[in-house]
Amino acid sequence: MWRWICGCCLALCATVACSAGNDTISEEHSFTDGAGRSCRAVLEKTSVSAPSLSDTVSCDSGTRQCSAESKPCFQLSVDNDSGEVRNCPACCQGTASSFTSSDCSPLVCNTDADCVFARAQCVGGACTCENGICE
Repeated sequence: MWRWICGCCLALCATVACSAGNDTISEEHSFTDGAGRSCRAVLEKTSVSAPSLSDTVSCDSGTRQCSAESKPCFQLSVDNDSGEVRNCPACCQGTASSFTSSDCSPLVCNTDADCVFARAQCVGGACTCENGICE
């Protein structure tokens, strides 16, 4: 009997502990890219200072043509060489996406606050991340 009660208590505690970590906050950012698209990025985070777990980007135009298995989407990407934050028309299937780097456009900015990511800086009208690290 005690074994059954202890087993039930242990299962209940494990369920509560696991479900307690699922809370995220959504952080919304509007931006314009070099192709003239007006876009909105939603970053999912566990806290304001935490790096994003995922992001979703929607824009008013310029989607990519995709196969029947995937759907048009946009993906934020950081150029490995320059650290420039770019908006890329992509094809998404589940949590995976694919895009061509030459189709990407830089995020246009006037101030650091225009750059979506916390560590990105507005340099010469484009958002960049030092060493390619944005969060």
